[in-house]
Amino acid sequence: MSEPEVLAWDRQRSEPERAYGYFALYRDLGRARTVAKVAEQVNKSRDYLHKLATTWKWVQRAAAWDREEDRLYAEGLAEQRRDMARRHARIASALQGKLVTRLQNLDASKLTPGDIARWLEVSTRVERLALGLPDSTTAHTGPDGGPIRAEVEQMNEQQRADFFRALMAEAAARAGQTATGREPDDLAGDGDEDDEDGEAAGGPEERG
Repeated sequence: MSEPEVLAWDRQRSEPERAYGYFALYRDLGRARTVAKVAEQVNKSRDYLHKLATTWKWVQRAAAWDREEDRLYAEGLAEQRRDMARRHARIASALQGKLVTRLQNLDASKLTPGDIARWLEVSTRVERLALGLPDSTTAHTGPDGGPIRAEVEQMNEQQRADFFRALMAEAAARAGQTATGREPDDLAGDGDEDDEDGEAAGGPEERG
């Protein structure tokens, strides 16, 4: 049966315990670590600790430790972002249901082009949140590529009403079912020295 892998930042197989203790101090000092800082803490000579650092590859092992810390941090950050996206999606799903309810209570024949453009903007922002996309200002365009408000202004009352009903139907399809949430209006806001030579010169040997 093969022996388990020894990670670079852990005690090596032939590393004296005291030598590893000095390395651990060095490792845990962070990216601003120096042998001199360890020497101050343990009251040992710099020359002695430099020998240990060379023999037991402190710099390389500490660098491996830093990379592992970076990896763990990145994983934790990614998980936090996924959690945030899931929370936003749940909130947005509730908002979609509330949006449909509000749309159903509006009189399409009395809406101005500005009203329709605003509701389209709200619907799009809610949809982006539900998909886990960042909320951002979206430039809505009509069939000819112009601003949606300008396009709506070209419509007669019946066309506006039909356009709004289509918007309401699309919002209802996206929501799937009515849910509770905030009002759409809310969206606009928000050791001894005797052993030193042995520790520094021992080199990698198997511990008994």
